[in-house]
Amino acid sequence: MLSEAELVGLFLETAQVLDSNFEFWITASFALLVASHFVNAKISMPMFVIVLGLYISGTLLVTVRLYTTGRTITSIRDQLENMGAETAIVSSMENDLVGALYFLVIIVGTVATCIFVFTKYRALKDADI
Repeated sequence: MLSEAELVGLFLETAQVLDSNFEFWITASFALLVASHFVNAKISMPMFVIVLGLYISGTLLVTVRLYTTGRTITSIRDQLENMGAETAIVSSMENDLVGALYFLVIIVGTVATCIFVFTKYRALKDADI
């Protein structure tokens, strides 16, 4: 059984993994937005579909990783709570709120990114005609 100090350290490391995955998704989203602004009119529809498909697949991968990492954080928090730890770690309600906000941002951000990229692509293709 891990000590309170070890569990707190593990909690913080796992939270950093969660943040790192989220930061990767944000970076990929903005990279797609910037790329779509500069090269959208120059790519074919099949390539556009492949790029958007890769973005959506990457988003799903990050979402699954966030979910599993969030479950790990919850497990560690529960272990600390069960052992009567005195270290101030997020409450169950705060933990659930943070998880819900992560997923809300990813869902809304992905939909908004896809709509923006598709709209930009169509507008540029229509302007070329």
